Amino acid sequence: MTKAGQRYKCNICGNEVEVTVAGSGALVCCGKPMECMGEK
Repeated sequence: MTKAGQRYKCNICGNEVEVTVAGSGALVCCGKPMECMGEK
Protein backbone atom coordinates (compact mmCIF):
# COMPACT_ATOMS: atom_id res chain seq x y z
CA MET A 1 0.00 0.00 0.00
CA THR A 2 1.42 3.37 -0.98
CA LYS A 3 0.64 6.64 0.79
CA ALA A 4 0.55 10.13 -0.70
CA GLY A 5 3.86 11.90 -0.12
CA GLN A 6 6.03 8.77 -0.10
CA ARG A 7 9.11 8.72 -2.34
CA TYR A 8 10.42 5.63 -4.11
CA LYS A 9 13.69 4.95 -5.93
CA CYS A 10 14.79 2.24 -8.37
CA ASN A 11 18.10 0.75 -7.23
CA ILE A 12 18.92 -0.30 -10.82
CA CYS A 13 18.41 2.83 -12.95
CA GLY A 14 18.01 5.49 -10.25
CA ASN A 15 14.51 6.55 -11.32
CA GLU A 16 12.65 8.34 -8.50
CA VAL A 17 8.90 8.88 -8.05
CA GLU A 18 6.68 10.60 -5.49
CA VAL A 19 3.24 9.20 -4.76
CA THR A 20 0.48 11.78 -5.28
CA VAL A 21 -2.52 9.42 -4.90
CA ALA A 22 -2.49 6.55 -2.37
CA GLY A 23 -3.23 3.07 -3.65
CA SER A 24 -2.68 -0.64 -3.25
CA GLY A 25 0.00 -2.66 -4.97
CA ALA A 26 3.72 -2.15 -5.38
CA LEU A 27 5.72 0.25 -7.52
CA VAL A 28 7.98 -1.62 -9.96
CA CYS A 29 10.81 -0.39 -12.21
CA CYS A 30 13.30 -2.43 -14.26
CA GLY A 31 11.33 -5.55 -13.26
CA LYS A 32 12.07 -5.11 -9.54
CA PRO A 33 10.13 -3.49 -6.66
CA MET A 34 11.15 0.09 -5.96
CA GLU A 35 12.62 0.99 -2.55
CA CYS A 36 10.67 3.38 -0.32
CA MET A 37 12.85 6.34 0.69
CA GLY A 38 10.32 7.72 3.21
CA GLU A 39 7.89 10.59 3.13
CA LYS A 40 8.55 14.10 1.90
